[in-house]
Amino acid sequence: MSDFSLIDLHIHGGYGIDLMKADCGQIINLSNKLKKDGVTMWTPTLVGDTLPVLESRVKEISKAASVCPEIVGVHIEGPFISPHKSGVLPKEHIVPCDMNYFDTLSEYGLKLRFTIAPESENSIDFIKYVVKNGGIVTLGHSDDDGTMTKKAIDAGASGFTHLFNAMRGLHHRGGSIVQTALLSGLPCEIIADKRHLSEDTVKTIYKLIGLENIILITDAMSAMKCRTGEYEFCNKTVYFDGETVSTNGILAGSCLTMQTALDNFCDITDTDKKSAAEATLKNSLKLMGL
Repeated sequence: MSDFSLIDLHIHGGYGIDLMKADCGQIINLSNKLKKDGVTMWTPTLVGDTLPVLESRVKEISKAASVCPEIVGVHIEGPFISPHKSGVLPKEHIVPCDMNYFDTLSEYGLKLRFTIAPESENSIDFIKYVVKNGGIVTLGHSDDDGTMTKKAIDAGASGFTHLFNAMRGLHHRGGSIVQTALLSGLPCEIIADKRHLSEDTVKTIYKLIGLENIILITDAMSAMKCRTGEYEFCNKTVYFDGETVSTNGILAGSCLTMQTALDNFCDITDTDKKSAAEATLKNSLKLMGL
């Protein structure tokens, strides 16, 4: 149990539970287990899929949220992303930004956050529509050179999803979504598992944007707190070796807990845990408009 109130805005599952398959009872079970580990607020994260599949998932999460006030929204990671930076997310479900997804999923009463690539077709109109109607858009899974990222921020995008991962990186002769993120003054998720980001990268992020714009997340999937072996994630067979989840050399989420994320970040940056935990909580609530 953590000494601090922890929040996780980006988690796909854990304790053997996969949020793309879980029913209401399993989601409640997951929420209760997270509470015992100190996570007092969280947003279930779904990967991009067809609208009927996502609707069925949001419906189950909504049922669970009615008895689990710690569920403060739902995060849809895709399907409006770049095929060049999809990572482990299913390419077959990538489509242009579509307001119908927001309209349909918002019927279930949950605060909605979408991760989209700013270069996706219809992205600017989608961002404006979602934000106008009370939703949140963060940017990620993108190969953008920064041009559309800046336009997306002007349209109302309010943060960045797992900074550096599944994004065009830094290069001294050109721009990138990462560069724009670091200069934006907007909150950035980071996965501090010492695998998604090197220790020097975490230090660089911290020095550039400070605690006021950092949100620690887990990006955990069902194998978190489970034994090593094969699991399914994003319709793929992935392998958990005790430290890393991957498929064909591609990282497939993590098995990080929020407490370990906090411990790692503070160890790397020489930051006290109370300050880092409070910053993540404050920045997460601000991003979600809570």
